[in-house]
Amino acid sequence: MKKTLLSMAVLAAVSTAAHGEPLRLGVSPEPYMPMTSFDSSGTWIGIEAELTNLLCANIPEGCEIRQMTWEALIPALQEKKFDFIVGAFSVTDKRREVVDFSTPYVYAQTDVIGAKADSRPLSLVKDPNGEGEVLSEEGLDGVIFGVQAATIQANYIAIYLPGNGTQNYNNADNAISDLMAGRVDYIVVDSDYGKDFLTSADGAEYETKMRLPNNIVLGEGVAYAVRKGDAETLDKVNTALGKLLEAGTAKEILTKWGRE
Repeated sequence: MKKTLLSMAVLAAVSTAAHGEPLRLGVSPEPYMPMTSFDSSGTWIGIEAELTNLLCANIPEGCEIRQMTWEALIPALQEKKFDFIVGAFSVTDKRREVVDFSTPYVYAQTDVIGAKADSRPLSLVKDPNGEGEVLSEEGLDGVIFGVQAATIQANYIAIYLPGNGTQNYNNADNAISDLMAGRVDYIVVDSDYGKDFLTSADGAEYETKMRLPNNIVLGEGVAYAVRKGDAETLDKVNTALGKLLEAGTAKEILTKWGRE
């Protein structure tokens, strides 16, 4: 029987126990493709699944993988229930206040998606808090945005469009469901996640309305998170990740999943 990536990682942790206790890794069961998901057989799939499985194989102690809801991962890390976590976490100054980040392994972009029939023009305005441009509130009176709670996208809407309604969801799939049901006007999501929706049958009547310019709120890439001040774990993660980046393995995984 073909082993799942999850079971392979757990077996790796057991087989390397002579090196010390395996690192406790927190992952989220919520789907966020192409980054992460669990298929119907319980196999962990996606960019982060493949990358993390190889990363754990390069850590002498291996990893013990445990699932927890995405919003609970950082609090659980702080409470020492995990040694490090993975969940498409964008590197932001706000998160740096409570966790330390590894070297980034993906650089994300954010899209605003709405119905093709929606003719409201979206525009940019100078960022009032820094350099560059951000989504303008002009012409968006009464508009409701759907975002996944506690993400950079949710933070972006709260900062730059506080006058608009925002519906927060525990995962992006639920935001899409409400977009299709007409309960929100737009969703603001990672561009690759949005592309998967738009190229599906369900996404035929929707389109990308705008790709938001990257700024400090939208982060500096996606990385693993370790507990603040845990230099030992951070070094282990960065050393293992560095091997994958240097060998081009990480790039191969990204390319396989349609991400450059």
